Amino acid sequence: MNLGQQLSFLIKNTSIISDPQVIDCAIKGIIDYFACSLQACQEDDVHKLLAWIADEGGNTRALLIGQKKLATARQAALFNGFQAHCLDYDDVHSDVRGHPSAVILSALIASVRLDSIEQKIDSRRFLTAYVIGIEVMALLGKSVNPQHYEKGWHATITLGGIAATAAICYLYDEPFLSQALTLAATQASGMRLLMGTPIKFLHAGLAAQHAVQSVEWLRAGIHADQDFLDDKLGFLAIYGQGNTHFDLSHWGKTWKIVDPGLWFKNYSYCSAAAYIADAGQLLYQNLSFEFDNINNINNIVIYFAPPNSDAALIYKTPSLAQQGRFSAEYVLALTLLGLPLGFEQFSSQPISNAIKQLMQKMKRSYQTHLTPHPEAYNGRYVIIDIFLKNGKKISQRIDIPKGSPKNPYSQTEMSLKLHSAIKDQAKTEQLLTDIHKLAKGLDIRQFLLSYLFTL
Repeated sequence: MNLGQQLSFLIKNTSIISDPQVIDCAIKGIIDYFACSLQACQEDDVHKLLAWIADEGGNTRALLIGQKKLATARQAALFNGFQAHCLDYDDVHSDVRGHPSAVILSALIASVRLDSIEQKIDSRRFLTAYVIGIEVMALLGKSVNPQHYEKGWHATITLGGIAATAAICYLYDEPFLSQALTLAATQASGMRLLMGTPIKFLHAGLAAQHAVQSVEWLRAGIHADQDFLDDKLGFLAIYGQGNTHFDLSHWGKTWKIVDPGLWFKNYSYCSAAAYIADAGQLLYQNLSFEFDNINNINNIVIYFAPPNSDAALIYKTPSLAQQGRFSAEYVLALTLLGLPLGFEQFSSQPISNAIKQLMQKMKRSYQTHLTPHPEAYNGRYVIIDIFLKNGKKISQRIDIPKGSPKNPYSQTEMSLKLHSAIKDQAKTEQLLTDIHKLAKGLDIRQFLLSYLFTL
């Protein structure tokens, strides 16, 4: 078998997963997905996309989460992916260097026909499909990164469509899995240049839509009978460094959803800036740091290790707060000024002059060669040095940010994230209960229908 066929064989022959640790990780991912989606359901950009869907029309059969509406499967995949990623509040995976659940779960949910009483889908197979999707996305990411990401590709869309296609094909045991992966791969695109704009969020929706339409086109009889991992012209040859580092030997032994695991967020900015936020908040809390006026600061140096680990933070001098999601300087300025890191700080509003003045005192450096923490992701760490005009230097280092798998939020903190999105304790508890029941074998269609008009 060629490499694409090997991957397809492994996916197709994966047994429904019952390992409690793996299932627990999948359940947490679904809880977080709903929290992120529901938190964003009243955003202006979300309603702009809703209006576009209403204008386009079509056969309504798939759930638009939190909107009490149905749409076509392709529209639902696009919308749900956009909404889940809209606040940059959703999970990430260090191997991917992107956002897996916003794509994979959006595609899986959109694939469920709510207009068909004959379709019954075991939630245990749904959970396994989700785990497989993350596995495929992480394996691809591990193979192509860091070069793929640093070159300017947005891995959420370039890898996500393929991963979500694998998940859907497993869920329905489709006979054309290998072709579907090829059809998804040929649609891969998306530039990190668009970070700081709503198109970044659209990338997650487009990836989910690529998966749904790949499966639908093949069901309609269109063919794509090529190996997407062809040695010379395949996906990894084009977007990565070839097939050499694509390793299938550990399939199913330790799932990527467990190790290195999903990185959950209680903040609305890029996870690469989490190092900065944690360090900045500690500096602000430091009693020896008497920050009365920015004039007391001579300059600030932000050290990133390894070099290019700040690739996602593309704005050094952002002008709009939404660009600040991808700016080390903006996030650090907020924390040093004692400002909250809430959603309002990352809107489309212009950045204030006080924040701009503080950002002007900052520069980035990669001239640090300290040993990373043994559990640091890809050897990453950040050091912030603040040089005061009185000659004093204050320093803070972060290797493992809060929310990352090695420093996770508690179950209570994650439940509060869902509650803050729903704003109703009884509804929150019911949704949490029902999501946990997915491990026991519910009908996914009935699960989704039960929340069509209640969330």
